[in-house]
Amino acid sequence: MNSFSTSSLQASLDRGRQLQEKRTEKFDGMSEKWQESEKGEAFEMRTQDLESCLDDLENAIDALNGWSNEE
Repeated sequence: MNSFSTSSLQASLDRGRQLQEKRTEKFDGMSEKWQESEKGEAFEMRTQDLESCLDDLENAIDALNGWSNEE
């Protein structure tokens, strides 16, 4: 039987989503001038990179859960 425990991965995903939300709130709370600055654009890019990684992790968790439910 193939069985994958994804609970620690899910906990990491949840913490990552919280961080992503905090970063988005911080960005949205900054002035338009800061958002359009080099620092603001770099901050937003890193937040988008985080979101992409978290999306990949979420897809991996779903795939592993699919394997566990197959048998």
